[in-house]
Amino acid sequence: MDDSSRKKLAFSASKDLIFSILALIVYNGVIQLIIYPGLNSGMGADAFGTVLYLLSVVSVMGAGFGSAASYSRMVARKNRTEKNGDYNVFLLIVAGISVVVTFVSLLLLKSFNVPLYLLMLFLMVITVIRYYADVEYRMNIRFRDYFFFFVTVSIGYLLGLAVYRFTGNWVFTILLGELFGILYTILRGKIFRSPFWIRSECFLENLKACFVISASNIISALILGSDRILLRLIVGAREVTVFYTASLIGKIAAMITTPLNGVIISYFTNYDIKLRKKAFLLVSFLMAIASVLGAFICTFFSRIFVKLMYPEVFEEAKELFFVANLGQILFFISGSLMVIVLSFTKEKLQLWINLIYIGLFMAIVIPMTCLMEMKGLAIGLIVVNMLRFVITAMFGLKYLKSYSG
Repeated sequence: MDDSSRKKLAFSASKDLIFSILALIVYNGVIQLIIYPGLNSGMGADAFGTVLYLLSVVSVMGAGFGSAASYSRMVARKNRTEKNGDYNVFLLIVAGISVVVTFVSLLLLKSFNVPLYLLMLFLMVITVIRYYADVEYRMNIRFRDYFFFFVTVSIGYLLGLAVYRFTGNWVFTILLGELFGILYTILRGKIFRSPFWIRSECFLENLKACFVISASNIISALILGSDRILLRLIVGAREVTVFYTASLIGKIAAMITTPLNGVIISYFTNYDIKLRKKAFLLVSFLMAIASVLGAFICTFFSRIFVKLMYPEVFEEAKELFFVANLGQILFFISGSLMVIVLSFTKEKLQLWINLIYIGLFMAIVIPMTCLMEMKGLAIGLIVVNMLRFVITAMFGLKYLKSYSG
C-alpha cells in the first residue's frame, strides 16, 4: 500500500470513527440521561433494579447472538461466501433459544406471569435482530448510515418513554426503539430483503462460526451484565440500582470503544492491513494506562452525575465510584484488544480466551460477591478483567510472532 493510499485510508477511517462515536453518544446519551433516569423516577430504585436485571438478560442475548451474527458475516465476507439466508436461519434458531431463556429469567425472580413473558420474549427476539442489523452498515463501510441507524433507535426509545407515562409498561419503552432500528434497516439496507431463506454453499461453515463467536460473546455479555444479574439474584433489587449508578460513567466512557471495535474489524476485513509486534505492544501498553487514568476521571464525573440524576442512591454509591468504574473500563478495553487480536487469528481463539475468563470469574467474582456484596463484586471485576487483558495480549503476541515468522 503506497503513501497516498495510506493517507486516504486513514482519512476514511477517521471519518468513520467520528460517525461511530457520534452514533454511540446519541444512543447511550438518550438511554443513560433520559430513558433510565425516567424509568427510575417513575418506579423507584427497587423496581428499577428488577427492570435492569431483565434488560441485562435481553442485552446478553442481543450482544451474544445478534452481534455474533454481525461479526461472523463480516469475517465470512472476506474468507467465504455468504447470503441473507445463512443468518436468517441462525436468527430463527436463536428465537427458539429465547423462548427458554425468557422463561428461566422470569422464573428466577419468582414472579412469572404470561403477559410479561410474551412481551419479554418478543422484546428479546427483536433486540437480537436489531443487534445483528448494524452489519448492513459496517459490512459495507457505511458509517454515516450507521449513525442515522442509532439516531432512529434513540428516537424510538424517546417515544417509548412517552408511551410508558400512559401505560406504565416499561417494555414498550425499549421495544419501540428496537423496532425503529429494524424498520430503518429494512428501508435502507438489503439484509432483511428477499430472498430470505436461500443459503450459500458455505452455510454450515457460516452457521458454525456464528455459534462459536456467540459462545464467546455470551460469556463477555454475561460478565458485562454480572453486576445486575448477580446482585439481583444474590443480594437484592436496590443494590442493582446502586451498583449500576456507581459504575455508570465508566460504562458510558468505555463504550466509546464499541464503535472503535466496529471500525477496526471493518477495515481489517476489507483491506490488507498488517500489524507489527512492536505496534501491538505499544497499543496494549497505552490501553492499560488509559484504563487507570479513565477511572480517576470517571470518579470525578460520577460524583456530579449520580448526585443530579440518582440522588436517592448517591450516598450508597459514592464509596464504589473508583473501583466500579475501573472494572467497567478494564472490561471494555480488554474487549477492544480482543477485537484487534481476532482480526489476525481464528474465531476459536476468542472462545478459548473467554472460557478461561469465565472460569476466573466463577472462581473469583461470585465468591467475593457472596462474601462482600457490592464491594466484593467491584474488586472481583477488576481482578478478572486485568487477567483477561494480560491473557489476550499474550495470545496476540504469540500469534503475531508465528505470523511474522
